[in-house]
Amino acid sequence: MLKIMGKAQVSGRNYGQKIISILNGILSIKASNKTSKTEKESTTMNINTSLISNNNSYAGHKPAYIVIHNTDNYAKGANAKAHAKAQHDGNFKGYSAHVYVDDTEAYQALPYNRGAWHVGVNYGGRLFGTVNNRNSVGIEMCVQAGYNYEKAFQNTVRLCKQLMKQLGIPADRVVQHYDVCAKNCPSAIRAKGDWNRFKQLIGAETTTPTVDKYYRTRKSWADSKSQIGAYKSLENAKKEWKQGYTIYDWNGKAVYPVQTSKKAVVLTGKFETQLPIIRKGDSGVAVSVLQSVLGVTVDGHFGDDTEASLKVFQKNTGVKVSGTCGIDSWKRVIEHMKANTHN
Repeated sequence: MLKIMGKAQVSGRNYGQKIISILNGILSIKASNKTSKTEKESTTMNINTSLISNNNSYAGHKPAYIVIHNTDNYAKGANAKAHAKAQHDGNFKGYSAHVYVDDTEAYQALPYNRGAWHVGVNYGGRLFGTVNNRNSVGIEMCVQAGYNYEKAFQNTVRLCKQLMKQLGIPADRVVQHYDVCAKNCPSAIRAKGDWNRFKQLIGAETTTPTVDKYYRTRKSWADSKSQIGAYKSLENAKKEWKQGYTIYDWNGKAVYPVQTSKKAVVLTGKFETQLPIIRKGDSGVAVSVLQSVLGVTVDGHFGDDTEASLKVFQKNTGVKVSGTCGIDSWKRVIEHMKANTHN
């Protein structure tokens, strides 16, 4: 007689084979339990909270939306920890996010009860104003040199689902930065056509929304506040058109008046020579343009915040750090504007 684990006996012919069968069954159950545990763990994202600060944030934040970005920083080592540390150490001027996630981990950089500076300049986004810095959580997917896109993508999905549950935010209130201000962001996800896949993975309906096909009359597509009318009929829009305004279709394309190539405003390589040298104490349209790129308050007055942000911009773009915006700085500003212009 042979006892296995103090229980029923196994004897007789081929008892050795029976013992092996029992052991295989026990091992199979253990392996199954281990797999289930692993699968369960993979649905959650461990968020490192060691670099949380209140830098570049608003008080009184009530999160109702989640906005997905990616960093567009392809430098070596520009991962989640590096971005969270830069924000924690005060190296970001006029910008912040709540969580940074890469292909291996996630770092929270800001408490969820404080608003981040992440929505930015409006280029004609359909949700601008509805979604803002004071009611949304900003998630930045990091795209450092050599990163694994699919792992970063899946980690961003897991993080998003976790925050949806934690903060009570439904899937239909998870949006891409593009939806808010028409900036090409998250560019990596958009380049692969993966936004619908992202929405499906977080449990959202992905049926194509009905677009309200209105012709809108504005000074520029980005300047939604200047809008003086929205019309179903282009002919009706033309009747109400005023000098200094342009009529745009529902995709943001200018349809009236038709501009010739001679009249079209183009940012050329020499455009920076037509802009004034500006420094602290100056004011005007040029200052407002600079402020919109730097991500500081656009008030047209070159003050301390604008100077500090310009110095960081100059350092990051290889321009001599002076706090004065001259030809070299304008070149970098124009490059930035071209890269982020909504066509």
